[in-house]
Amino acid sequence: METRRERLLFLTYEWSLVLGWMLAFGLVWRQSLLFLYFVIFPMGDAAQFIYLVSMMILFVGAVVVMGLMGMWLNRRPRTQPLMQRWLVGLGWFVLSTAIGYGIILIGINTKQ
Repeated sequence: METRRERLLFLTYEWSLVLGWMLAFGLVWRQSLLFLYFVIFPMGDAAQFIYLVSMMILFVGAVVVMGLMGMWLNRRPRTQPLMQRWLVGLGWFVLSTAIGYGIILIGINTKQ
């Protein structure tokens, strides 16, 4: 049986990753897709449709991440500490956000 402290720590780790991924998908990657479809690789009339479909897929992905984050943290190998598993998730979040920001920076430099 887990203690209240262990449960609170798990929920803190879980929700920090959930909120981080929602921010990455909702802010960074939304803007990255905008630059990809309209600035870096202009697609003409199809750009709006492709952008909307990509946004729908992106937000479905955010909902899936919200639902699976707790299960992913719990499925860690018992020899692997929870904090280490959380750091792995945080590392993936930072990498994804850095790639998104890189696309934004390329789009800003292309636009000028």
